[in-house]
Amino acid sequence: MKVKNQKIEDAVIECIMNECLAQKSKRGKIVGCSTGDIAEQFGIQRTNASSILNKLYTEGKILKIKGKPVLYLVDMDKKHEKKLLSEKYSFDMLAGNEGSLKKCIQQAKAAMLYPPHGLHSLILGPTGVGKTMFAELMHKFAIENGVFSYEAPFVSFNCADYCCNPQLLLSHLFGSKKGAFTGADKDRTGIVEKANGGILFLDEVHRLPPEGQEMLFYLIDKGMYTPLGEIDNKKNVDVLIICATTEDKDSALLSTFTRRIPMTIMIPSLRDRSLKERFELIRDFFRMESKKIGKEIVVTSDVIKSLLLYTCTGNIGQLKSDIQLGCANAFLKCISKGEKKIKVHSVDFSENIRKGMLNYKKYREQMDEIIKDDAILTFTAKGIETFIESGDYMLPNNFYEDIEKRIQELQSRGIEDKDINLIMTFDIENYFKKYIHKCNTNINKEELSKVVDNKIISLVEQYLEFASQKLKKIFSSKVFYGLCLHINASLRRIRSNKPIINYNLAEIIEKYPDEYAVALHFSGIIEKKENIHIPVDEVGFMAMFLSEDNMDEEKQGVKPVVIIAMHGKATASSMAEVVNKLVGGDNTFAYDMSLDKNTSTAYEELRDLIKENDKGAGIMLLVDMGSLGMFGEIISEETGIEIRVVDSVSTPMALECARKALAEGSIDVIYEVIKNRSPYIINYGTSMFQGFNPQKDNIIITVCTTGEGSAVKLKNMIEENVNIENTNVQIIPMSISDKKNLYRKISKLSKDKKIIAIVGTINPDIYGIPYISVAELFMDQNYNKIRELIGKIGCSDHCDQVMDDEELYDSIFDMIEKEIKSYDVETFKRLFKTFRSNIEKQLNCVLDRDTLVGLILHMSCALERIVRDGNTPPCESRDFFINKYPEAFGLIKNNLKEIEDYYKIKISQDEVCFILMIIKNE
Repeated sequence: MKVKNQKIEDAVIECIMNECLAQKSKRGKIVGCSTGDIAEQFGIQRTNASSILNKLYTEGKILKIKGKPVLYLVDMDKKHEKKLLSEKYSFDMLAGNEGSLKKCIQQAKAAMLYPPHGLHSLILGPTGVGKTMFAELMHKFAIENGVFSYEAPFVSFNCADYCCNPQLLLSHLFGSKKGAFTGADKDRTGIVEKANGGILFLDEVHRLPPEGQEMLFYLIDKGMYTPLGEIDNKKNVDVLIICATTEDKDSALLSTFTRRIPMTIMIPSLRDRSLKERFELIRDFFRMESKKIGKEIVVTSDVIKSLLLYTCTGNIGQLKSDIQLGCANAFLKCISKGEKKIKVHSVDFSENIRKGMLNYKKYREQMDEIIKDDAILTFTAKGIETFIESGDYMLPNNFYEDIEKRIQELQSRGIEDKDINLIMTFDIENYFKKYIHKCNTNINKEELSKVVDNKIISLVEQYLEFASQKLKKIFSSKVFYGLCLHINASLRRIRSNKPIINYNLAEIIEKYPDEYAVALHFSGIIEKKENIHIPVDEVGFMAMFLSEDNMDEEKQGVKPVVIIAMHGKATASSMAEVVNKLVGGDNTFAYDMSLDKNTSTAYEELRDLIKENDKGAGIMLLVDMGSLGMFGEIISEETGIEIRVVDSVSTPMALECARKALAEGSIDVIYEVIKNRSPYIINYGTSMFQGFNPQKDNIIITVCTTGEGSAVKLKNMIEENVNIENTNVQIIPMSISDKKNLYRKISKLSKDKKIIAIVGTINPDIYGIPYISVAELFMDQNYNKIRELIGKIGCSDHCDQVMDDEELYDSIFDMIEKEIKSYDVETFKRLFKTFRSNIEKQLNCVLDRDTLVGLILHMSCALERIVRDGNTPPCESRDFFINKYPEAFGLIKNNLKEIEDYYKIKISQDEVCFILMIIKNE
């Protein structure tokens, strides 16, 4: 902030005055400004700032307080007050100040400005409408307009706090003499005296007993009151009274009392206020939360809509607390994932709030004026709010709107229709590509089903499977998600009788005849299923999805890059050199990880190499073993670069990968080809996941961190509770500590067996295989999910009751007590409770039900193993987890000490890492 020399002194005085006013408003006292504050504000040297401040002090224009640091402030005389109060802002920022609260604000201003010192007021309204805040704004307005001095107090008292003890209530209000009543062991100063010269706000005033109301209207009439226990000692005060109640004033208050309060202000309930005002309140509360936690908050349009439309019986107070709770839930997820932004979704709120969307149809017109379907709100740590495009966080909108906007733009420029058709023929492909590349492939089908009908999702899956067979090609996940969203939008558009025009139709039919034929076949299926006519223009758009890979990055010369990462001094470099020479290209790079290199350093070096060489079409990361393979997913999440990892790299594999990368533009095409030829990558094809097959061996896999403890216990539990004899079902325990190895084993099993479920303490996230958590297994006491999977549903004669957390907790320990005899389980239960409490506090997290149950089961089995023979299997990812979560590792190790001391055992670093894996759910 640069200021000319002749004006800088006045500017400094004004700056100090504004800061002092802000400090008074926020902190209730004035602190002042330091030399550093002024230097930073005006962009000048500290020595220059010091010279100016000392000059102003010498001239008597500012005050100086010695100390460290030296502080400067302004004498708040009337001259300065008038200057500072030239802008009135108390009610200006209030949501609804020009709407539902306009009359209330006018009444409040009149009450405060009425000569000589304002009118006593009564604020009416149900719980949570903001009566206390409104009273505070009345006080602020009075100060701004010179009715009160800056030091005038605002004293708030809730009469409901002591309603069961009238004597104590009146004592708090008016003060009391020692011995005035039982328990009055000393003189007490009442809040009436504390409010002298300002405002006394009495909330829930209907809880004031009749004698208290009588004492209050005497105070209003005479400006005097008598403390309890006093007879002749009447005290004079100058107090403006504002009362508030949720009750009907005529039935809840004495008429002699209400007659003495001339101004009655009725605050409307939230349901009586407009949706636009409610939207302002929602934005205000998100701003507050963003400032409070110091992080950017990103809010989806579905959240805003739910908050606008749900039944909020507790009014503004409940709305505020519901938003705080939603932000808290989102904050926990953000912290656990290490994300910088707080992304608030509908799932972070209660079912009652999410049901607000059921009212959307009724208020659609009003809602569309307030917030668009694809918009999201972002609040920064400074409270700044912006609307941004939804592509980064949500499913994209359909691209028809983009095309229509382009046509309208061309028409507004006076371009003729025939020329518009020509221009759109060239533009249509660009708009299509822009749309499909906005699709977020990180969403799952459950999230997708919130915006797309499950029938459409199923149809698209059939369509792509049919297209894959007919066209002999595979499709990226972007095509699947994009097509689901497009068909959903297309059907809405057709049903709304809106036109669909494809200016590129003739070229599509000529250029992609096979794709168009498949799309035409698919459109016939949709027409029968949905009883709707699909125009040929729309069939052309459907065909474009199938040709997406054909017109993708290869047109622009953008190709995927191959990076070989291996252990050893020059192992990867040698292989990359051979590959580049033989394929005649330069698209393969190497990373050599020396055996003595720190894991954290290796991660950073590989990440930097990937960032440096990515061309925008993705990275094929070929690794030999160990932590290098795990780096791919983490680097992808951190950088946003698409990375596909292939384990156990060989020279022939690298040659094939590099050759494909030079010819193909799609990383998914390359990955699919390599995947089908490598035994070290799971085949994600549908053949693995067709469920129970009585003609084939069926596998249920139980998993835990070691494969020896919880996984074996889970296997025994299922076999004891579900009769799997004569069902050709086999239960196999496995370790999840090395996911790559787990995937290889499952891939090998799936070649001639059916994997029908995975049960365990950590979800391995394998698409298409049902996962049942340990918590679900305990909640489902009759094991109905398992029975259903193997075709034995119906064996149970009764329905299970839903257990709460405590019942579930006890049920698990009861099972452990039956299974384990090598140590005192009841003591372990007590020690675990302490361990859990400490971990949640120190890691600032709340362990969800699945994590908690998995942790109990793992630690009980681990303790049995260690007590029995002192052994712990090696954790393949130990170094990786220690380097990734050093603080959490240390906290867990320290909190296990009580268990170590009691059972006289030593818990290894490997075991600490197993526990860390469960807590972090990795």
